[in-house]
Amino acid sequence: RAPDCSKLHTMTFAGPWVLLALAGLPLLWWLLRVTPPAPRSETFPAIRLLLGLHATEETPARTPWWLLAFRLLAAGLVIVALARPVLDAGTVLAGKGPVLLVMDNGWASASDWIRRKEAAGALLDRAERAGRKAALLTTAQDDSGAPITVSATMPVADLRARLAPMQPRPWPSDRAAAADAMQAWRGNGNTDASVIYVPDGLTDGPDFGRFAAAMRATGPVTASRNRRPGSRI
Repeated sequence: RAPDCSKLHTMTFAGPWVLLALAGLPLLWWLLRVTPPAPRSETFPAIRLLLGLHATEETPARTPWWLLAFRLLAAGLVIVALARPVLDAGTVLAGKGPVLLVMDNGWASASDWIRRKEAAGALLDRAERAGRKAALLTTAQDDSGAPITVSATMPVADLRARLAPMQPRPWPSDRAAAADAMQAWRGNGNTDASVIYVPDGLTDGPDFGRFAAAMRATGPVTASRNRRPGSRI
């Protein structure tokens, strides 16, 4: 089951190599200290008008320490931002093999379809950070009436492109056929896998128990938390 997203425990970086630039901050500090503002020379013919006047502003010989600290802090924040930090409340997905995204896309999922796709994308982020590939299984048949099958295993970025235009179907999910598809996928050598499940909240019907057992047999199941009250896996 998915952990409670209200608690943030870990931070990861999508581009950790960028953090190596933080080692250059001491050099930046030294350059800012040894390079004072360049003097300016201005010609003013009516110099006599300035005789006896006292300057109210002075240019320091060195940059003030607080300004140096502010500039270094700004540079450090830019470097950290370029490393793309990610706050992740959950642990990494179990297993080291491919990740199977099982998505209910029947009529019951249409009410908040956008949120369901966002939930799937957030869970796929964990698989992508771990360098794992993913496959997609939708539980409702497409318009052609072709049998329900698991897609080819592909990089997470390619799966996202396939997921983006997908829309729910105006008929119910066929969980018995989805269970058969998972069993066939597992039998094709997809071991040490894990399952991401985005449900529609409907758990009634004689086929759901078999469907849930097929997911558990495929690998550890992580489900999004947009299930309806009383739902189970």
